[in-house]
Amino acid sequence: MDRFALLIADFSTLIDIPLHLDHRRTCTLFVNNQLHVQLKEEEHKDRILIGAFLAQPPPGKFRETIFKAALKENNNPSRIASFSYSERNNQLALFSYLTLTGLKGDHLVTFLKQFLDTAFSWRTGIETGQLPGKGQHIQKTGPSIFDVQKK
Repeated sequence: MDRFALLIADFSTLIDIPLHLDHRRTCTLFVNNQLHVQLKEEEHKDRILIGAFLAQPPPGKFRETIFKAALKENNNPSRIASFSYSERNNQLALFSYLTLTGLKGDHLVTFLKQFLDTAFSWRTGIETGQLPGKGQHIQKTGPSIFDVQKK
């Protein structure tokens, strides 16, 4: 097994959900029946890409507010991920890169907790019209952030 497959196996054991890589060497998590998070190896760069589409920004003034807030958050030195916008999907996305060298399953669990806190906070903010402040999170309600669904 290669490093990425071993990492996914270790992560899978820690969250007690069987995970595997698909034919594109991507692992997709479906969290809380709401959010697809993809983990993809970039072999030649010794890193993995973690990304999720959060929500479609609604038309109007709030859309502009979302984009401005996302740009400000991208300038926050303590951020754990960056925001981008996909014209093709008309969705705000959150993504980050993690160096594969030395990365273990427990580090991935810790990182993904923070990533999912940010992702769900912004998703909730877009859906409710109340974005989190810079570097802040909206209180999440519902099941654990690692309520990953088996496909």
